[in-house]
Amino acid sequence: MRLLRTTAALGAAAALLLVAPPSAAFAAPDDLPTLKAAVTARIDLRLAALSKDSAAITAAKHLTDSDKSTLTSLISADTTAMNSLKTKVGGETTAAGVKADATSMVDDYRIFILVGPKVRLSIAGDAEQAAITKLQTVHDKLADLVAKAKAAGKDTTAAEQNLADMAASITKAQGSLSGQVAAVQAIQPGPDGAGIRAKVATVRAAIGTTRASLKTAVADAKKVTAFLKSVK
Repeated sequence: MRLLRTTAALGAAAALLLVAPPSAAFAAPDDLPTLKAAVTARIDLRLAALSKDSAAITAAKHLTDSDKSTLTSLISADTTAMNSLKTKVGGETTAAGVKADATSMVDDYRIFILVGPKVRLSIAGDAEQAAITKLQTVHDKLADLVAKAKAAGKDTTAAEQNLADMAASITKAQGSLSGQVAAVQAIQPGPDGAGIRAKVATVRAAIGTTRASLKTAVADAKKVTAFLKSVK
């Protein structure tokens, strides 16, 4: 029966710590073993997230060497910090000490709302930059072929307009993407969770706008390609 009560108390404290903001989480009962177990569980969740982030970095095909190095260093440093904090929690002798560790775990690192987005948005941004470069090359090749078709007496009016639209979309994509990866990587952890989320959201929106522009550019390229096939 005592084991069941202890398990139930641990589950309740862990649930409170997992879903509540730090100020509310620390209102949990000052039961030292229960608090230590709950905070340790939260640290383990962060370590698991960092492991997934590391795997994503390794698998990313278009991360620049610089961004890969920056992100890898961040994941390594935060993993070391989380493991050190886990050890510190295990050695605490007061509930107040554990609660202070829990505050540090959140405010000093922001694994979920900042580190994860830094990894994902950097990967997405670098992939989009690679796509922009590739699409510009495709545009230039298509433009050359359309010019040759025009010189051969073909009506290239629609194709030229598609090329113009494609160029505009590529320019728009480059403009919306410019500086965004650096911006998200520059965001620092801290107690202002709402402020961090807002900054991340700005970068995420820019990445989304870039993606939409790239899709439009691809659609225009397909139209030009279809035209060129039709006049062979």
